Amino acid sequence: MSYGSAHLVHAMLDGLRYVLWVVVSGFAVVGAAFYGGAGVAAVWQKSGPPARRRNDEIAREAAEGIAEIEAFLATQHPEQEPPEPPPAPRRERPPTTGDTV
Repeated sequence: MSYGSAHLVHAMLDGLRYVLWVVVSGFAVVGAAFYGGAGVAAVWQKSGPPARRRNDEIAREAAEGIAEIEAFLATQHPEQEPPEPPPAPRRERPPTTGDTV
């Protein structure tokens, strides 16, 4: 192997080593950001104020509506299914070039 080709091989290996270090460093940074961000979010949620509960009129009406629906469904019998509607009427196709009228 000549001096020039050996120098080229070493330069390519140095470039490959640089790219691998960038990739490994990127994985480390992404992993630290992922796990660190989740840890910070958990601590922030624990130290923050508790979540507000909706005890307003909308929540009360929703609970009443759900209770009414459940009461209605409890009185229904599953055997009484509505009859299947008749099929929709089909329109006739207009005649094409090869059809006889």
